[in-house]
Amino acid sequence: FCFQTEYNNFIRHKNDRPAAFAGRSKKVSFSMNETVTKRFLLYFRLMMVAWILIANGCFHAIEFEYSWLVFLSNIMLFTMEGDIKDRFISVELGGLVGMVLTVLAIGALTPVLGGMLGLLLPLGVVLFILIILHPYAPKVLNNVGFAYLTVACIDTTALATHLPQFFITFIVGSVLFNGVCVLLMKPAKALAVKSVQKENA
Repeated sequence: FCFQTEYNNFIRHKNDRPAAFAGRSKKVSFSMNETVTKRFLLYFRLMMVAWILIANGCFHAIEFEYSWLVFLSNIMLFTMEGDIKDRFISVELGGLVGMVLTVLAIGALTPVLGGMLGLLLPLGVVLFILIILHPYAPKVLNNVGFAYLTVACIDTTALATHLPQFFITFIVGSVLFNGVCVLLMKPAKALAVKSVQKENA
């Protein structure tokens, strides 16, 4: 997971202490920070496992077919770089744009044009927007959109037939699921710090 940088920033701010504490050993401080980081990663991963199992159980219980829309966004959230809040926004906007482009370009033009041209021309337009224009709007045009474009193109008929379900599932499901994941970081951090402090008391 790429949230370790985010957590290291958290630890750095926690260690901005007054001058009265300047005499403490840097080696001890670094060792504690490293221990807290490892403990945080362990607790957070355990929480993630539990949360993913709960979500899968719920989806299975209602026989929901489009849970991949939610879990793909979660994979992208923790493989992107940068601040967790920025990643959250990029995942939601990027995925939405990728699906919209798939519907507008490939879903609409391919049946009209037909044949190889009907596939390559709309696909070329979408790829141009996502790849070439990426530097101008990285939060919106990014790899998340490309990922959703790729998966949605596996079965464009299903996408066109169940369009409302696809968009509602992505928007509501990914926001809720990823939102809980982000919120879980705070108790995981607090639990890690508390457990290490208790051991060193």
